[in-house]
Amino acid sequence: KNEIIRALDLEEHEIKDTIINDLLENGRQSLHKYEEEFAPDVYTAAINENDGKLMKSLKKYFEQQWKIKYGSSNQWLISFLEEYKDAVNYDSVLKRTAEYGNKYLKDCPILSIVLQLLFAGIDDKFFDETNVFNDLWCAITNNGLKSIEKFSDNKKRSILLQALREYYRPKLFELLEKSKITDRDNLYELALDNVAEYGWFQGLQAVEKRIIKKYFKILLENISVSSDASRKQ
Repeated sequence: KNEIIRALDLEEHEIKDTIINDLLENGRQSLHKYEEEFAPDVYTAAINENDGKLMKSLKKYFEQQWKIKYGSSNQWLISFLEEYKDAVNYDSVLKRTAEYGNKYLKDCPILSIVLQLLFAGIDDKFFDETNVFNDLWCAITNNGLKSIEKFSDNKKRSILLQALREYYRPKLFELLEKSKITDRDNLYELALDNVAEYGWFQGLQAVEKRIIKKYFKILLENISVSSDASRKQ
């Protein structure tokens, strides 16, 4: 944070914290609303220099966040990021995050980061001009890993499956509890494995025989409601 403060000459600024917090949440784009708060030279350099002090500091900050915030409980993610550090699109994904903050991280930053890194062909126009990333997100978060036939590479599939487990876990476990389904004999984890691989409905069919009929019915209804709500967001 201090590097960012120095890059923007904000040490003595009265709304320093507001500007910094906005930057760390919404990336460099958020500076547009604070143009009046800067000397023109500082503002122009900050907005236009893609390899200037501000972007370097923001990239460094977000990269640390990936490791500390999301990687601390997911060692596989740390290894994955290290492995991809030299990939052509690693810097592009970091730049995009520095530019737009959490805008494209959706409701599961781990899955978003992994998708952006694994799909090297995804560049900024896939986010703004077309809905390619959105379509990919919808497909994989409804129909699981099987919705992507692109990966024959087992290592990539394994990474994506891990990320999908992180996406589905809180949602699935909450729905199972809400539907009064108890976690017997590792049922929740088994359901999670199947849902991450095959998506909501096909994935749950794999554990249907282990769930009381009326509760399974409630579960399917709850999933439909949950899916409708997330589509409207």
